[in-house]
Amino acid sequence: MIPARLGSTRIKKKNLRLLNGIPLICYVVRAAKAADCFDEIYINSESEIFEQIAQEEGVKFFKRGAELATDLATNDAFTLDFFEKVPCDVMIQLLPTSPFITAEEIKDFTDHMLKKNVDTLISVKNDQIECVYKRKPINFDQKKASPPSQNLTPVQAYACVLMGWRKENYLNNMEKYRSGYHGGDGRIDFFDIKGFSELDIDNEEDFKLAEVVAKHLLLRTQEDPEYYEA
Repeated sequence: MIPARLGSTRIKKKNLRLLNGIPLICYVVRAAKAADCFDEIYINSESEIFEQIAQEEGVKFFKRGAELATDLATNDAFTLDFFEKVPCDVMIQLLPTSPFITAEEIKDFTDHMLKKNVDTLISVKNDQIECVYKRKPINFDQKKASPPSQNLTPVQAYACVLMGWRKENYLNNMEKYRSGYHGGDGRIDFFDIKGFSELDIDNEEDFKLAEVVAKHLLLRTQEDPEYYEA
């Protein structure tokens, strides 16, 4: 399930904006198809323009209500709506704002969820640097010398590009906690995302960076690195 509302605020019509000549949403749609591990692929949106894209890309379209496409609508709200209306046992959510996720990563993520028999699988990215939370250190000691960065315990932040839920567990958590996104009760696991796949487009600067990455990946040039010599 690929959620894609039309009315993004920080970047106007973000999911339709062309990235190196291709609508942003098409990157993840094509990666999901190439992963070849899903029974069905849906674009979930309130706007019928995404239905046209779904038809062109050979995937299905699920129209959510307009009330589930506002700035106030939560991921839990439109995910619950989808679960209640589309028969499935396991659903993988793939965000269109991470255009460089690969088909291999999508397949590995899905295989991990099924083979490990987890109820909720969350994609994360590792930051191996000193980190603080509410002005307090969480992976280092302020009264000791800082170790080499490669020896630091990495802090894991949500990558969000891939989320996976088993329907039964998700619905139970929604009934009990009014939230199923983070896993609630059940078997929860985490899946590392690396490299360009970590790039998540939230603002104009992110989009400019994505344009550079897209052109680099299109060229696929492999040159030997050069170094300064005295």
